[in-house]
Amino acid sequence: MNSYPESRDVLSGLGEKVTHSLARSVKLAADDLRIYRGWNPTWVAEASERGLANWIHDRLWAHLTALLDGHPGVTLSDGEPTREVVVGVSYRLRVKRHREDGQVSSYATQTALEFFAQGVQDTFPGMEEVRLVAGYEWEADSREIGEAVLSLRDGQDNVVWLVPLPDAGQAGGVQPVRPAAPEPSLPSVNVPTPGKREATEDGSK
Repeated sequence: MNSYPESRDVLSGLGEKVTHSLARSVKLAADDLRIYRGWNPTWVAEASERGLANWIHDRLWAHLTALLDGHPGVTLSDGEPTREVVVGVSYRLRVKRHREDGQVSSYATQTALEFFAQGVQDTFPGMEEVRLVAGYEWEADSREIGEAVLSLRDGQDNVVWLVPLPDAGQAGGVQPVRPAAPEPSLPSVNVPTPGKREATEDGSK
């Protein structure tokens, strides 16, 4: 029987930069989808599920690349159609849409089957590569991007655990907090002192 790492240990092993970048990329892709829907809602409504999923994946990957490219210990591999993030020597991630039950869609190619199956390292016990699926929960009814999530599975359909990713807006996130833009000052109002009358423009009382 396989022994699986706990989610908290995996999040710690990936580090805040990676986990927050994954969460931030989901938020930015969701913003892109809102812009796309606002610009041409008919195109979004008419898009096939596969077509829309591919569009979102491209936007998510573009943001993730911008946030993680050049980060020490992180390797980004873009060999279409397979895109992967490798962190250190222990973690390999792919980015996918998750359904409400945690399931993901993938063609049952040999490389996909090998990725989803958590392997056992006989030569160097304890040095197994953990394969993870990051991404987002898909709200099918509204066709909206939901929460950023990370899942571990052993086989495509066997979800061991699924957890939300830390919010990139929290302290320690990858995006710096920008100061608020200065607000215009309020106009000053002179209130007459009780018992006195203000002079008019022609000097009369």
